[in-house]
Amino acid sequence: MSLTARELAEVVAELAPLAGAYVEAVRAHAERALTLSLRGRAGDALLLLSAEPDVTRLHAARRRPPQPDTPYAAQAVLRRELEGARLAGLETLPGDRVVALSFDRGPARGGPVRLVAELTGRHGNLFLVDAAGIIRAAAVRSPSQRRDLAVGRPYQPPSLPPAGSGSGSEAGQGALRFAPVPGAPFPLSAAIEDAYLAREEERRLAEGRRRLKEPVRAALARAGRALAKLADEAARVPAAEADRRAADLLKTHLRAVKRGATEVTVTEWTEEGPREVRVAVDPALTPQANLERYYRRYRRIVESAARVEARAAEVRAREAALRALLARIDAAGAADLPRLEREARRLAAGPRPAAPPRRKRDEPAPPYRTFRSLSGATILVGRGAADNDALTLRVARGNDLWLHARGLPGAHVVVRLDKGKAPDAETLVDAAHLAVHFSDARGAPQADVAYTRARFVKKPKGSAPGAVTYSQEKVMLLRSEAGRVERLLAEEEGGQGG
Repeated sequence: MSLTARELAEVVAELAPLAGAYVEAVRAHAERALTLSLRGRAGDALLLLSAEPDVTRLHAARRRPPQPDTPYAAQAVLRRELEGARLAGLETLPGDRVVALSFDRGPARGGPVRLVAELTGRHGNLFLVDAAGIIRAAAVRSPSQRRDLAVGRPYQPPSLPPAGSGSGSEAGQGALRFAPVPGAPFPLSAAIEDAYLAREEERRLAEGRRRLKEPVRAALARAGRALAKLADEAARVPAAEADRRAADLLKTHLRAVKRGATEVTVTEWTEEGPREVRVAVDPALTPQANLERYYRRYRRIVESAARVEARAAEVRAREAALRALLARIDAAGAADLPRLEREARRLAAGPRPAAPPRRKRDEPAPPYRTFRSLSGATILVGRGAADNDALTLRVARGNDLWLHARGLPGAHVVVRLDKGKAPDAETLVDAAHLAVHFSDARGAPQADVAYTRARFVKKPKGSAPGAVTYSQEKVMLLRSEAGRVERLLAEEEGGQGG
């Protein structure tokens, strides 16, 4: 949804009293969206410009959008050029939904500049244009084939849309879609903000659902492939009966088997009477070894059949749980998504954490690997003996939880905790599984794990790398859960695995 030309004209008229205010702060909240914090005689105001697809608009805002985890490149330029400048005025420019904000910066800072907002929906953009009309910065690289809008080139406004398209001058004759909010400092802006907040909530909900559904669908596909493989293994069971039958016949006619023969013909008694049966044998084996080979192969297939059926039942149950989870995600509200994400992680179908920012080539890797518990807590695992020391003695804070496989060589494990907080049960069990997995107890059905606060872990003087003493510890007997370890390893931040 984008504002029409008439709606933009009405908003620009409403915002006219902001002229003369000074820019205190510029914040980029999305690739093509920013807010200007203004202070002037009309009071403090927050001006929002967004050229983002589907949420393209301009208005005074009562709520500042959330900041991104990583700043956008254009933010530094806009802060340098606009913070401290005075907003001289706002105007609509000729063309399709174009608004210009003019700023006075004084001769010492290079004179006036304009922030030109092309609020045209999918191809919207923000340009910083100097007094000579040259583009000094752009929110994103312009995809336009008709206009050269590269940085350093003269700014060219878009042409007017065709008559009757609903976005140009003819739209000025249509009715406004927003009912001004009585009593608000900027009534039309308040109405636009409310409408777009609802739209952005819908977008966030749709994105949250998509983020959860993708790994669940992938897990369903894996379950389907696993069931197909298990069905292939189950299909081998009838063949085992033929091996048992051959072994029984050899047992009855063992003396008839000549060493070096490739087959032996024996008599089998059936309900219909006797019949001659040829049994293949390995000429390199003795008659007794051939007999045992058939029985061994029969037992192996029959014994595996029970495991295959148990595994197939487990996979079918997981597949049903994933399908039910997918249906709940489709119907979920925003408040339900964290709970459903925890459920997805229990089924080893949670979304992968965002990849950490790439390090510079000369920047060393941290001395730990990073995992997330089922409840979202950060768990750090030392990479080696020297890295264990770095993690425990330099990275860990006093209140953090420290864990180690008791009495065995292995990684130090640290759970990040706020002051005065204790780990939840799922986090404690997840961290203990990592302590066992990255120790000499890996693969054991159970192991002891010691844990204490990091402030109670000391490094004896002159001790070997990774060697520490600790006090105030508790010990848990951990019974290993393969599925839990698989989930933690699959969701390691940075995807190192293993």
